[in-house]
Amino acid sequence: MTYAEQPQRLRRTLLLGMAAAPALGWTGCASLRGFPSPEISEEVPSDLRPILAPPVVNKAPGAPKFVRDVHAHFFNARDVPVECYLSGPVAHSKGGIIGELLKALAPMADWLASEAPSAFDEFQDLKSRARVPQLIAMGPPSLQASLMATRDEYVRNLSRRVYDKLKDNSDFTTLYNEAQRAGRSARTTQGVVPLAVESLDEGSLERAMRRDRERSGLHVESFDSSEPPPYADGVLAFVGYMLSYRWMNLLAYQDAFTSGEGVFGVDEVNGALVDFDHWLTPPPARTAHEDQIRLHQLLSQLSGGYMRPLVAYNPWSAARDNGRTLARVLEALDVRGFVGVKIYPPNGFRPYGNAVHGLPVPGAPTGGELDDALLQLWTKCADRGKAVMAHSGHSMGKDTEYEDMAGPMGWGDLLAVMSNQGKLPRVNAGHFGGDANTNAWTEDIARLMSKPEGAAMFADLGYWDGLRCSGAAPSCEATKRLAQVARAHPIVAGRVMYGSDWLMLSQERRWDRFPFDVLSATTSTFPDADALFGGNAKACFGT
Repeated sequence: MTYAEQPQRLRRTLLLGMAAAPALGWTGCASLRGFPSPEISEEVPSDLRPILAPPVVNKAPGAPKFVRDVHAHFFNARDVPVECYLSGPVAHSKGGIIGELLKALAPMADWLASEAPSAFDEFQDLKSRARVPQLIAMGPPSLQASLMATRDEYVRNLSRRVYDKLKDNSDFTTLYNEAQRAGRSARTTQGVVPLAVESLDEGSLERAMRRDRERSGLHVESFDSSEPPPYADGVLAFVGYMLSYRWMNLLAYQDAFTSGEGVFGVDEVNGALVDFDHWLTPPPARTAHEDQIRLHQLLSQLSGGYMRPLVAYNPWSAARDNGRTLARVLEALDVRGFVGVKIYPPNGFRPYGNAVHGLPVPGAPTGGELDDALLQLWTKCADRGKAVMAHSGHSMGKDTEYEDMAGPMGWGDLLAVMSNQGKLPRVNAGHFGGDANTNAWTEDIARLMSKPEGAAMFADLGYWDGLRCSGAAPSCEATKRLAQVARAHPIVAGRVMYGSDWLMLSQERRWDRFPFDVLSATTSTFPDADALFGGNAKACFGT
């Protein structure tokens, strides 16, 4: 049996009493599984070769001297409550046939979560790999090629396993094939060389992920309408990443943005953990947060600091667990090399001001309790000079009402209460209000940056796919809106940062082109590309 063919072990999951009841479909997220206990008890060894460090940073002509992607993720399906995550925030944000395709995965949720490699297994696997004499003896290019070959073998076998499961899911199969036909029809209508219609088969997932690696797919600019046709293979690739080892996802990102041929040249990337406990549960994630932290600490060390992790904080848990959540987060910052914190307001809370402007959530702490838990985090991070990244786009909530929680109202309340304490919260408003032209959040956040109490407030352009357009396309509205905000609030030029939101971005066509598209779309708005792509990140994160 090859490495890639080894089945994922469920022994520890069963020992922890986490065997789940069958999934209940699109609307049901019920499970008998409880919250997991940590499995990784040992510390990260300090004597391991950084086998995941990029062998080279290939800079594209015209790329900034230093590039830091402040917004990315490298988790897998074990690290989130996958059924509610896919059928809720992810499907809700995508909409249309792709949203329905994602919802159709919900009945497979328990299988997806069990098939994805566990943090414990990956921790042990990485320790062993970093001590293999043959790997240690390799030069950096050969080492990366060897690891990529291991990943390719894993993906080939994964593709067959996924198809064996999907072929009995008539909803997914029908929707996938329908989206493929719609894509071919759009390509033919718009004069683009059509691809053969590929019905779902055992090689579909491998082909989707191979297009990502080989960068052979059509760019969004290949289509002359404002809305390109549905991209069903983006869903398959996303499933593949969610079922992969996290180190393989980091390597895929690195190959596409840093060390491969014709890449942009990313020097460093922030990898953010997420904590959806309670909000999207039951069922909870299968991986304890302590294990996710230890594994990301190891990934950062083995990447030679190329990946800099952010630890997740959940105010619901913090309000109910007598300080354990906050202590875990502070340990990650103080001891484990984490460079910041990630919170997720679309789960149902504002960054602050929940006592006045909060959304009543059944079973959740009161708005005052949430504010107390959040203020503790903001204060501790301000004292340490650590940034907190928060989702600030109108997306990724279970519904529109939840998504409203990420808006600027909570940020104004936060700046006011911290100013009264004589502290400046160091903020990264992830997604800078979002690129959709449905609200004024981007300008509202820019206005807050201009206030004295907002002197340490930053934002990133993660998943601003509205910037991926040609100059004449209607979809360039996002480019125009960003320029208008920057003209009205000049402070923005020193506060906005490049971010990709990979692996969420992995659902899109030619996601490897995203930094090129952002640079092209912002050249006139932000002439100092070095600030946008790296300098502002150093100011925000202090490192």
